[in-house]
Amino acid sequence: MDRIAVALIGAGVIGRIHARNLAARADARLSWVVDVDAARGRELAGAHGARYTTSVDEALADRDVRAVVVGSSTDVHEAHVLACAAAGMAIYCEKPVSDSLEGARRCVDAVRAAGVVAAIGFNRRFDASHREVHDRIAAGEIGPVELLHLVSRSAGSASPADAARAGGLIREKGTHHYDLACWLARSEPVEVYGSGGCLFEPGYAEFGDVDTAVLVLQFVSGARATFSFSRRTAYGFDETLEVFGAKGMLQSLRHRERGVALWQGPRVSESGIHGGWYDRFAPTYVAALAAFFDAVRGGTAMSPDLTDGLRAQAVAEAARESIATGKPVAIETSWN
Repeated sequence: MDRIAVALIGAGVIGRIHARNLAARADARLSWVVDVDAARGRELAGAHGARYTTSVDEALADRDVRAVVVGSSTDVHEAHVLACAAAGMAIYCEKPVSDSLEGARRCVDAVRAAGVVAAIGFNRRFDASHREVHDRIAAGEIGPVELLHLVSRSAGSASPADAARAGGLIREKGTHHYDLACWLARSEPVEVYGSGGCLFEPGYAEFGDVDTAVLVLQFVSGARATFSFSRRTAYGFDETLEVFGAKGMLQSLRHRERGVALWQGPRVSESGIHGGWYDRFAPTYVAALAAFFDAVRGGTAMSPDLTDGLRAQAVAEAARESIATGKPVAIETSWN
């Protein structure tokens, strides 16, 4: 099988995950690692037999390269996506698309004009439990969706400065869940109301960020979704979703590390949930890349794509405005 040569932009946490998963694929070859940090970039490139550079242009100039994974920080996603689209590369971009709605629009316009495959890293869609909920909604098991509730509480988080570079709680964490809600509700978002603050780390406020938030999202269909976000738990990585309809409810439950329980007298002890986000969702990164390479090889559209990323970002930017103003905010329909 012909192996697709790939350039990876970003050698941080998510870049290392993608590098490992690329190395495990028989149909892909990591050719370049691009990063401004020479030490970590060279280390990652060396571990996978790739070349290292600080220059995106140098990697994109390699005529063997057909696809790029953008795993850089959010504040430079736009520049990297635009460069890849101009070079005619297939793109897998980590979320969010950009650090602004205008930047995300420019990215979508560029990939549409270039006609390239452009995926967004909404790996939650590839979780087996979430996918089953989606498919059973589509099969009509609970009737039209009326209410959704999505919970995401991290076991720990980045420093306020690093979190700001990633896009902040409402944009960086949130876009995963706005996308899930739209995907499950099978409807478009129209308005959001948010409330948030810094309950345990005031440093986030210096960057216009929060560590705790709740949101209510309204859809064209009339359905509502609520979101519960926190940057900290004392018990592991906590993420669940439930979808309610006239005929019943579907849930994607908390995943325990092991399915073992100890029963002694009046007490029952069970294993806890996963300690971190990667422990919980590791298989979804593999599945998302597989879908991307299927699209690249087949020249077919990828789902989720950058347009899905733009929709979720429109929700995020409206939610950020709502938290700042204390008022509901209409969502700009900018993805059509």
